[in-house]
Amino acid sequence: MMQYHVSSKTAAYTSVSNEIPKHYQQHRLPGATYTECMQGPFGTVLRQMIENGEWIVQQAQFFISKMVRIYPVALEPLGVLHCMLSGSVPTVLSGFGEVLLRENAMQFFYVPAGKGNTALFSKGYYESFQIGLSADYLSNFSQNGSPLSEQLLQLQQAAHKGSNAGTCPLSLQALDQIGKIKHCELQGHRRKLYYQARINDLMLLYLHALDDSQQLAVVNGNRYEKEMRQLASYITENLENPLMIGQLAGKMGLQLQVMEKEFKKVHQQTIKSFIQDQRMKKACMLLADGKMTIIDVAYTVGYSDAAYFANTFKKQLGLTPTEYQKRAKNNTGKDLQ
Repeated sequence: MMQYHVSSKTAAYTSVSNEIPKHYQQHRLPGATYTECMQGPFGTVLRQMIENGEWIVQQAQFFISKMVRIYPVALEPLGVLHCMLSGSVPTVLSGFGEVLLRENAMQFFYVPAGKGNTALFSKGYYESFQIGLSADYLSNFSQNGSPLSEQLLQLQQAAHKGSNAGTCPLSLQALDQIGKIKHCELQGHRRKLYYQARINDLMLLYLHALDDSQQLAVVNGNRYEKEMRQLASYITENLENPLMIGQLAGKMGLQLQVMEKEFKKVHQQTIKSFIQDQRMKKACMLLADGKMTIIDVAYTVGYSDAAYFANTFKKQLGLTPTEYQKRAKNNTGKDLQ
């Protein structure tokens, strides 16, 4: 399964053990066959695995005290169902590109072996639940035009490029199955059978949810997809302007409620959150560049009040603009951590 590495600079101040610290004992996974706890200046990463010949379950928890770039490493090609239980993490999947591990969402990935993956964690708590499947086991879910056919073929061929079969909401039924795995108290062969049944249920729930989302897209169509992508482009090109949502609706010639609904359908987030995300993304770039004052950065990304900008920035990234700029300056040519 995925291992988690940090930069060589951070690794010098990081310890790794196979014991769970006393204050994390409440997170122990019954039946875990392998435990690893990594602690460093960034916080703690706790991962626990339940291993079987055909599948591996991994619970990974990240207690992050300050921003850090973590490198997920696959020692061998993986076909993995990834469930993000807490927090959202921007990542880069080797050979595929940018992927958001969105909170309360399920995704199925093919992950090539190697070190080409990155994940940027801000201060906070994150938890993921992952199920890795062998090619033989995955083949049970990859027949008759299954959306997992591509991932199975890549796994069989040990392809060098990653892929994502699709994202769907983490339903209450799926959360229930995960909870049953996490709290199973059975022993021996009965435990193995129980885990396998829950894994099968999770895979079927994922495929069903994926089918539902695709059918919904066909039924509803993407009537306004082109307009919503144009709106997103307009927003990113005009971040210095007020960008009032009501005015944007008028500009698009749409009712406010229709615009908000269609935008979320296409971009999986509200217009308000998209605007803020884009402003923070551009602010990070400008701060890291170091050529502008913080006040000028605030104005450039659409904030007339620098104090309000600083407060919003810290809430979203866990650092003040000044702290972020200093850290970026100190890490020129290195990973921001």
